[in-house]
Amino acid sequence: MLEVTVTRTVTSPEYRVFESKVRIYGFDKLTPRAARAALEIAFGQPYGGEVWVEEYGYRLYENSARKLRAEF
Repeated sequence: MLEVTVTRTVTSPEYRVFESKVRIYGFDKLTPRAARAALEIAFGQPYGGEVWVEEYGYRLYENSARKLRAEF
């Protein structure tokens, strides 16, 4: 089981950030595939947001994913 933080930013009609905690089963570490599963659980689409676990995460686009590092 992996517990992650999922965020999606909406800019129109007004700027808002939606955040949700999600538990995904069957994954031991965060990968692009696990991140897509968490984003789909939280918001119904597997792209268009960020998924974080502790010090790293992924920004997911429709056809790609970008690994992110936390800045301290």
